[in-house]
Amino acid sequence: MIEMMMEWAGQTSTAWWVLAGAAVVITVTAVRESKAVLWGDLLEEDE
Repeated sequence: MIEMMMEWAGQTSTAWWVLAGAAVVITVTAVRESKAVLWGDLLEEDE
């Protein structure tokens, strides 16, 4: 089992999959935060 995981981790495609996954997580987090930060003042109603 460990040998199989080591073989999988040594492939070049694994690094690309990890990089792509990290990019998706960072993008989703940035979009969520930017909505609150950038659009929060415009969407709140001041009375």
